[in-house]
Amino acid sequence: MKFAFPKSRKKILLGLMLGTTVSLDGCRVINKNRIYTDERWQTVQQSSTTRSRAVSDRLEPSLTADERVAQYFDKQLVDLRKQVKVSPVTRVDTKLIHIRFDTDSYFIGNSDIPSEFGKMNMASLSRVLLSYPHTSVIMESYTDANGTDAYNDRLSLRRVAQVANWLVLSGVAPNRLKALWYGKRNPVASNDIVDGQRMNRRVEVFIMPHKSLFDKISTDMRVAGTN
Repeated sequence: MKFAFPKSRKKILLGLMLGTTVSLDGCRVINKNRIYTDERWQTVQQSSTTRSRAVSDRLEPSLTADERVAQYFDKQLVDLRKQVKVSPVTRVDTKLIHIRFDTDSYFIGNSDIPSEFGKMNMASLSRVLLSYPHTSVIMESYTDANGTDAYNDRLSLRRVAQVANWLVLSGVAPNRLKALWYGKRNPVASNDIVDGQRMNRRVEVFIMPHKSLFDKISTDMRVAGTN
């Protein structure tokens, strides 16, 4: 059965397509500022800020700025591993978390239609991102080498747009997100074998600090120093 968007979702998908403004060496970045003023974000922003305070308040007051960032990511990593049922969720360094989505599990067949497993995990990812609003997310979509360049570029675009739309509709602020699509470029395995093709069909998610995290930590430390 084909996955159908409500009208509001169609508008957001259209906004994502129309918002493409930057071209980079074999990829494009979706600029989602067009939907940043969506009224639903105002409510989500308030609830996210409340959750953010709860996380930030648990940071040790004696830590340095870098240690506070690391602790923020420590907590986020634990929650991601608990809620997102994929492997692996990897801590690349103190300021970078990597998640690899196998598109064979996340989409139905050779399409951009999310599977039930994919919907469940995108919802789980959204919940964690809402609890840690001071992080940015870069999503990169890839295909295997079957088909033409044009076909694979379109498919990887549609798939990463699905993930981006899901996060935005779940309340994640659009200015935290960048979506890129590479088609069959940058394979991680040989496309000459079935297992290699499967590994190349993927969406890579990278979670890193948003500027607001450094601003907040700087403010918190300045306030603590005056008390």
